[in-house]
Amino acid sequence: MSAVEEDGHSSRCDLCDTDVVHSMAEILLCGLATASVDSTTGDIFKSASSVVVAVKTELENDLLARTESLIREFVDGAQDHSDQLMKASTRPTEFLSDLIDDFVASKRNLLSHVSGFLSSESRLNKIKDFMQKMEKENVWTLDVRQATSETILESIDMKCIFHCPEKFDEQDKLADHRSQCKFRVVDCKNDGCSISLSAIRIEEHDSICPFKALPCVQLCEQHVMRCEMEKHCATVCAMKLINCPFYHVGCETAFPQGNLENHCSKLLQTHLLYVLQASTRQNAAVNDMNQRLQLLEKAQSLNEISGALDVRSLTLIIKEQEAKIKNLESGIKAQEAKVKKLENEFRSRNA
Repeated sequence: MSAVEEDGHSSRCDLCDTDVVHSMAEILLCGLATASVDSTTGDIFKSASSVVVAVKTELENDLLARTESLIREFVDGAQDHSDQLMKASTRPTEFLSDLIDDFVASKRNLLSHVSGFLSSESRLNKIKDFMQKMEKENVWTLDVRQATSETILESIDMKCIFHCPEKFDEQDKLADHRSQCKFRVVDCKNDGCSISLSAIRIEEHDSICPFKALPCVQLCEQHVMRCEMEKHCATVCAMKLINCPFYHVGCETAFPQGNLENHCSKLLQTHLLYVLQASTRQNAAVNDMNQRLQLLEKAQSLNEISGALDVRSLTLIIKEQEAKIKNLESGIKAQEAKVKKLENEFRSRNA
């Protein structure tokens, strides 16, 4: 669309809400990819790429025709489509999505309807991949899609919420107006942010811009970028609460880390007392441990002695048992000798 349009002797400001225009342009691209993929599902003789140009022409004509029809109904005062008219004038992106959904549904082939393909992950991946392919090959450039979106937006924006309707008789007045128009494109002024958007959106963007410098939420003297606030508060902020360095010896005071030097200076004697008390407790603990160690060493010595005594007792018992076994063996041998003697005497008598 040209920057200036002539209407008799008047020139019209054609600026629009760039955020809405960009959203509508993305919806157009997604709609074209979806219609192209769905219309060729399962068709071995056609691909989305082979039909996209024709589908794009159909989509543009359909959108413009339905938009013009809606405007005529509005002008004629028709009430049958009041909800649609309201959505078109207040929620243009939703209105455009509805129009494209209707168009896509009309382009689906039979296989798309009966195969369950419409809800499959494969379908969504194909649509996404085809969108990227179209962008790479400039099938429908962003500038052209934005121009189409602006045309549709200006037609349906009956309350002039998203575009400027102002007209001027002189070019100088138009130029002055465009430099102040709420739909003029401005850059975000926050250092590090590269976003450009309509002036009407700048306040909304500023409220969420990650590069916006804000006073520290912990009330230190620094201004910090919104995206760095959490890290700042958790690390270097002078108002971050920390424990006293002498916390482990008894000082349980917590204070902003910027007050560390002042705290330690004021409570120097108290801290020294804590250190002395801790040292005394440590020495007592060391002495107690030494005593326990000595007791353990004595107990270990007694156990070793007891063990030695047990070994000696066991040795004596074994020796006693060995002596008894030897006596038994001697007795057995004596009995065996007596038996042999008796056998010999018995044989002599019977001979």
